[in-house]
Amino acid sequence: MRIKSDNILVVAPASSSIPFPAKKQTFHFSDVSRIFPAIHELQPGSIVLDYDYTGNNTEKILRRLSVNPFYSKIKIYCYKLRPQIKEDDLLRALGVHYFIYAENQKSTKQQRTTVKALGEMLEGAVVKKSLSIQVTE
Repeated sequence: MRIKSDNILVVAPASSSIPFPAKKQTFHFSDVSRIFPAIHELQPGSIVLDYDYTGNNTEKILRRLSVNPFYSKIKIYCYKLRPQIKEDDLLRALGVHYFIYAENQKSTKQQRTTVKALGEMLEGAVVKKSLSIQVTE
């Protein structure tokens, strides 16, 4: 997940599995009613909303964020389990800039481990080949 801003406000349950960038300062809130006071207090550059957690409040939150010019510079991310075309289009129209899908995070993680394993195999083969060349010379 690539989030450019330094301060990230996350609205999700305490036991959330949303992956966060390690070098970013994240503020986690599980109380939906504390979002707007937290925005004024912390002035985050990005907000991550857990769609399944915020539920019906998501649309209200997004409408309020899109109407007020104070929030215009904040990037809005929406964390969802899987893509849903109709809901995603509505959320995008209401101001969501990026979507983070849980199923994509799992497949990306699997791809990274596969690429890493292949790299290690190739590196091992190159080392063996170079050792055999040095021994024969």
